[in-house]
Amino acid sequence: MDPNTDAATFAEQGYIGPFTLWEPEEMNAWWKTQRRALLDPANNARKVFDNPVNYDRHLDIPGLSKLITEPEIVRRMQSLIGPDILCWRTEFFPKNPGDSGTGWHQVETYAIGETSTGMLEATEHSPGIPMELTCWVAFTDAMVDNACMRVIPGSHRKWQYDEHAPMKWNNAAKDNSFFGYNYDDIKIDKDWNPDQQNVRNLEMRAGQFFIFTARCIHGSTPNVSRRQRMGFAIRVVPTHVRIYGGMNEFQEFGHRFDLDRHGSVLVAGRDAYGLNRIADTNAWGEPFTPVESVV
Repeated sequence: MDPNTDAATFAEQGYIGPFTLWEPEEMNAWWKTQRRALLDPANNARKVFDNPVNYDRHLDIPGLSKLITEPEIVRRMQSLIGPDILCWRTEFFPKNPGDSGTGWHQVETYAIGETSTGMLEATEHSPGIPMELTCWVAFTDAMVDNACMRVIPGSHRKWQYDEHAPMKWNNAAKDNSFFGYNYDDIKIDKDWNPDQQNVRNLEMRAGQFFIFTARCIHGSTPNVSRRQRMGFAIRVVPTHVRIYGGMNEFQEFGHRFDLDRHGSVLVAGRDAYGLNRIADTNAWGEPFTPVESVV
């Protein structure tokens, strides 16, 4: 791993990868174990959010607790946003056979839905260094025919969508939507067509991952195969970013999320700011072990 190469590639593209974390056989066996844990009523009783979206299962599933601090992932994140990093959210992204593709979208503060208030607020700004990153891990093969991720390289340098403009959630919305939110409604230039840009399909085998800023316009192809695609997003920020500032709850995808039990996880370095509630252990009392800072 070359941090300088990662940083240069990221500055140009808005993402790096794919990289191999585990070989497909290892990931397949690991994911089988996690599926059993996700169905365990004892784990479900410990979920932070009581709703079907399945946010933040790293806080109650031990295997996912370890995944978010995998050095192969965290070191690459450190090369892009610095040594001190918090994981503020994880989420699953399944695509079942017949599911439509996820529409193009672009965010940074995660002001998603009918509010203009973002979930993330940077208290410091450094040119060229993003305030957020997502690591997208392929738990299964993700090919063009079963909903691989797709990106527009370099699109992180210009806003094509106004993420603070209000959108109405529509559960029936399928094509060109982000799980019920239609980003076409908030395009800055209504004539700009993302499909006519330099689109890159990111095919990955099970056990691979890529890292991107959500400012890099992204979506997915439809699943026209007979195979499920399962992706897992690890979302992180530098420790100077305030998370869910002042919120007790939020609304997304037609559900209410109570933040009373939420805590961010220090996955690398140290937290010198103290802006956010920190979860030191998962729901089973197992400590999170951050990767050491790098110089």
